[in-house]
Amino acid sequence: MNFKTAGLLLAAGLSSRMGKLKALLPWEGMPLIQYQIEQMKQAGIDEIIVVLGYKAEYLQKIISTFEIKAVINKNYEYGKSSSIRKGISSLHKEVDGIFISAVDQPVPSAILKKMKAHLEENEAAVVIPTYEMKRGHPILLHASTKNDLLLVNEETLGLRSVIRKYQQQIAYLEVNDPSILLNFNKQEDYDKSDREASNENFRD
Repeated sequence: MNFKTAGLLLAAGLSSRMGKLKALLPWEGMPLIQYQIEQMKQAGIDEIIVVLGYKAEYLQKIISTFEIKAVINKNYEYGKSSSIRKGISSLHKEVDGIFISAVDQPVPSAILKKMKAHLEENEAAVVIPTYEMKRGHPILLHASTKNDLLLVNEETLGLRSVIRKYQQQIAYLEVNDPSILLNFNKQEDYDKSDREASNENFRD
């Protein structure tokens, strides 16, 4: 039986610490939001849901050429948990695993494929990638956690509460790729990562 996955791409936030819309930051020659969708598609993810909120109509136009489902979280100011609930409740396909990705944490498709295989091979509730013993992203949850994801809220630490509940059922996946640690909260985070990526490409 084909192991099926869904991907939630969370792109609803205000990007207040960055000072500009993170979804539109250039990455690998395209806006971050497009890069993330491309990688999910290349990884063979069966259903992709992009959760929008702030500047939703503008971002919808940018991703309109992709065969994905865009949903609007009108309560995006209440935090990432509200976007997770919106995305999970919008799933239509029966899947075995659910990726949860933030738009400002770009990861290549090869990592997503390895995570998918790791969940399929292990009796786990959660797959978390690691690089040099540091936990990264995205995370991949077994579909059996769906009801827990529908109940996440900021008051109970959001997604962390689900990971804590299933901490005995986490399968870690060590990868040789520091991109799983990327997190563009501030402009300096992005500038540093962009320089390092450019240097890598130059060396290649």
